[in-house]
Amino acid sequence: MNDSSTGTPGTLARGLDIVERVAATPGTTVQRLAADLGLSRSAAYRIVGTLRERGYVVGETELRLGPVVVRLGLQALDGLDIHAVGPEHLRELVAETEETAFIAIFDEDQMCYVMQEEGPQVVKVVSKLGSRAPLHASGLGKAYLSGLPEAEAEALVGRIPLPGYTPTTLTTAPDLLADLAGIRDRGWALDDAEREPGVRCVAAPVRGAGDLPVAAISVAGPRDRIVEAQPSIVAAVLRTAARLSAALGAAPPTERT
Repeated sequence: MNDSSTGTPGTLARGLDIVERVAATPGTTVQRLAADLGLSRSAAYRIVGTLRERGYVVGETELRLGPVVVRLGLQALDGLDIHAVGPEHLRELVAETEETAFIAIFDEDQMCYVMQEEGPQVVKVVSKLGSRAPLHASGLGKAYLSGLPEAEAEALVGRIPLPGYTPTTLTTAPDLLADLAGIRDRGWALDDAEREPGVRCVAAPVRGAGDLPVAAISVAGPRDRIVEAQPSIVAAVLRTAARLSAALGAAPPTERT
């Protein structure tokens, strides 16, 4: 279909290309846009002129995003709610792993369970919504901590109590911080019966638009069963965390080497 103002097919797509390129390279010029996107200068000037009139870009020589894009972006972020997008991802995670999956958020130096999707197994792990898990002795808590800037995580670890629940609980700050370093490297956290004997949990941080953690997601079950299927569970948790983070506005994760 032709654009009514230009009669040129694909003008909308070209306009979106220009907005995205200006977002990626603030201060770019119309001449550079034309060269980068394979447009004639006249077409680039015409489309940029329309975008400038509508408030999508600003600037005469050096172009930047305009106030309309900012407003639309804020409105889009307002519409992103983990309660709205989380359940679908939890269901998919349970379908992949056949174990119970959880989402928890940080609240008052603990993780608060806000969503749960039970697995089909007869023996399963469940938690009451609204109940809390300690940061240092849960996969969810350690995943959330690992997503914070290191200085912020260290400060938080330094102020919270680290009581022991089982023989495997990490009860000293150096041990916990060392574990968090490993979690950052591999992208996922493990709770190996650190709060409840016989229970094993794999978790990952869920990030928002600022690339900071807004929640954590996990799969938990009887220890022996999780150990047996752990590689596939880890992969499923990481995939789901990445999809949920993207749905909440996070940038795509960088590839691990």
